[in-house]
Amino acid sequence: MKYKAIAEQFIADIQSQKLRHGQRLPSLRQLTKQLGVSMTTALNSYRSLEQTGWVVTHPKSGFFVSTPLSRSDIPLQPQFRSSAKHISTIKESGGYQNGVLISSPFGISQLCPTHIPLLSLQRSIKRTVNRGDMLLHNYPDPQGIHELRLAIVEHFNVSGFAMAANDIFISIGCMDAVRTALLVTTKPGDAVAVSSPCFSGLLKLLSVMSRRVVEIPCNSSGLDLLQLEHKFKNKEVAAALFSSSSMNPHGISLSISQKQRLAALANKYRLPIIEDDIYGELGYDSTFGLPVKHWDTDGYVLWCSSVSKTLANGLRIGWCNAGRYLSACVDVSATERLGQNGLMQASLADFINSGQYRKHLQYIRKVLLSNACAYRHILLQNLPKGSAVSIPTGGLVLWIQAPGLDKIKLKAFTDDARIDITFGAQFTTRKLYQDCFRLNIAWELSQMHDPKRTVEQALLELISGVRNCVFDNSSGALCTKNAEH
Repeated sequence: MKYKAIAEQFIADIQSQKLRHGQRLPSLRQLTKQLGVSMTTALNSYRSLEQTGWVVTHPKSGFFVSTPLSRSDIPLQPQFRSSAKHISTIKESGGYQNGVLISSPFGISQLCPTHIPLLSLQRSIKRTVNRGDMLLHNYPDPQGIHELRLAIVEHFNVSGFAMAANDIFISIGCMDAVRTALLVTTKPGDAVAVSSPCFSGLLKLLSVMSRRVVEIPCNSSGLDLLQLEHKFKNKEVAAALFSSSSMNPHGISLSISQKQRLAALANKYRLPIIEDDIYGELGYDSTFGLPVKHWDTDGYVLWCSSVSKTLANGLRIGWCNAGRYLSACVDVSATERLGQNGLMQASLADFINSGQYRKHLQYIRKVLLSNACAYRHILLQNLPKGSAVSIPTGGLVLWIQAPGLDKIKLKAFTDDARIDITFGAQFTTRKLYQDCFRLNIAWELSQMHDPKRTVEQALLELISGVRNCVFDNSSGALCTKNAEH
């Protein structure tokens, strides 16, 4: 088709550097006149380039050349023999330093406030308040109000993930759903299998709950399922806790065959797998990757998610399809919380039913893909030689590896510069990932995140700090000069 030929010519011009990263492209109207094509053909050409990462769209500004996520220089993931370990205290700043919020967009995995569809949310809340005084008067159903449960399952049914409203319970965010799932499937002292690296918040939760951790190696090929099955078969773990799509921190998504195998292992050995799918709807290819739960036949997979990463942290609404453990989970919710805020549940249901949530997801996926390409380009152009940056399939973060990194020195630098990042050592119970760190990428580089610097300026300042904190093994000294990458 003609639009494909136009897209291929743009790609050839970008690869030959006739068009350079960040360069503005002709508007749709200009393109139709230059090439004598219809507006539809021009639009389809740009959409095709956008979907593959060659072009990004800046609202009200136009189309710009980007760099697709196709480089091979990605962080190395170690292979090791897994064993159960007690978790030492996991310290998370949460963006705070001595009780004061650090003015940095990089540390916490969350959307930029400007991407929250505030007006649409306000309309949903207002409509809900106007029609529902009983929501304020009555305690909500401990399982979650039926209106929201129905809205959630209908939303996912459209994406090919079939559920019924009675299959899920509503929680206070995804972490609360995971905590509830752990309470009903494990007890203190039990070992829980997790992927390595593992989101630091999950490790902290397991530590607080006095659960031991068995890290299972995970790389671009997926989880080491041979080791996992060995742990299941020998009853060395009581449960497993995994993400399967756009895993935090490295952005890897498991293949369909791996997801199917995980579901089969859970059912074969009758051991629960808790699936943290909070990034499942933020895939850069604009499709919803079916979770492990989709292939669960006997109810041993507990699927957890929320709107904290896709919409707004402050709503504090999540859910869980708990399979055979649903009744026990609802009992925990009823005993500990008497249910969740009914007004906000009904408001979110209205927001989903209005179509605004799906519209927002389509928008935010494009923003995040654009940001991932732009951040990765700057990082690879400016970090010390030998550094590597993840190629996420979706989500809000990048995982960076800088061999020879002096973590203590970099921590001192970031504290002084008031730049909050999450260090690799926080994502493991082992002595791994010491030369890695994670960045939130949900802010556009051109945005001002404090009165004195843009996000790009803060990123370049961070990179400068990394360059000065990397030990050069060949010379026996800290690198202070950037090398070509």
